Amino acid sequence: MSKRRLPTARMGDYMPAPGRSDGRFVGDEEEIPMHRLSINSRRSIDSAGMSSTFSIDTPLMAAASDMDEPHSRITMPHTHLDSGGKRGKARTEPLNPQDNAFKKSRYPANVVSNNKYNIITFLPLVLFEQFKFFFNMYFLLVALSQFVPQLRIGYLFTYVGPLVFVLAVTMAKEWHDDYARRKRDGEANSQRYLRLTVDGPMAVSSSKIRVGDLVLIEKNQRVPADMVLLRTTESSGACFVRTDQLDGETDWKLRIAVPPTQKLDDSLDLFLLHGSVYADAPHKDIYDFVGNLVIDSGLPDAQAVTVPLGVENTMWANTTLASGSAVGYVVYTGRDTRAAMNTGHAKTKVGILDTEVNRLSKILFVVTLGLSLAMVALDGFKAV
Repeated sequence: MSKRRLPTARMGDYMPAPGRSDGRFVGDEEEIPMHRLSINSRRSIDSAGMSSTFSIDTPLMAAASDMDEPHSRITMPHTHLDSGGKRGKARTEPLNPQDNAFKKSRYPANVVSNNKYNIITFLPLVLFEQFKFFFNMYFLLVALSQFVPQLRIGYLFTYVGPLVFVLAVTMAKEWHDDYARRKRDGEANSQRYLRLTVDGPMAVSSSKIRVGDLVLIEKNQRVPADMVLLRTTESSGACFVRTDQLDGETDWKLRIAVPPTQKLDDSLDLFLLHGSVYADAPHKDIYDFVGNLVIDSGLPDAQAVTVPLGVENTMWANTTLASGSAVGYVVYTGRDTRAAMNTGHAKTKVGILDTEVNRLSKILFVVTLGLSLAMVALDGFKAV
């Protein structure tokens, strides 16, 4: 009897990546044999429409005589590039803050910084942003030409004054906007949070939070860093977060605490646990997270457990806790957070009017240059 070749499904055909809970695809050329998919996953591919179930459950065990290749676990590399184009690093840190002996400089400080200028770069950058437009450069050259006696027409102030006034107003506006950004950053960095310690909760500013800290988040409080959700005030371990400041969506998102830590009697019992938390490399995708939590000792049943972590177990920075209270383990801070990686640098806004004036200035320059050459030519180039 000849072996029957099992059908395969391409990753572009509604096939989610292992470990993902959002139903997003990895590539278009990767193939996964159908006998390795769960019943729900196979039904999603065989049907004409997209199914709402995207999880890969226990693989279906097919008979060895029906397969051309051995049945094995599907493994895929999970790497990401950070915002600077460099490959980020995954991290594994102790679960118990008392076991954290790493240097605090190992990871970025949890500081929000959206300002565009500093005291040194303000003047050069503002001038560059203004004179990269043709109309400002054109009027600057016209004003400079009036310092040559042979080219001077009228009063020098009539050329220099308007240009200086426009630059002064622009610099004042840029300074005011950057000051407002710096003020908002200072308010966010100085916001107070409760960091859990062996001696009880301790109030610290957001900028003092580090990777590996256990932070207590209250209802309607902004999440200061990317966290793994360990405990909530709900017995089920569920809570809701508002993500409108992160992805613009107004609906609340359900988050689930890690079951072993949720079952503890008190949040301070977390300091009795010993284990580690693994988190994949920092990246921009707010709908993707791969990690695991390993508890070696400290649980009431005295058994070691390993719990896989997904995006449903996380609370990203700049989201807001909408219900109850929660305790989170900080995994990313500062520029490593999803919010920081998805925030672009402040840019100078250019309106439609400015664009039109810039275009008309180019036409004016060409016409003026042409008339000048024509008049000199008609005069027989005597001035030359």
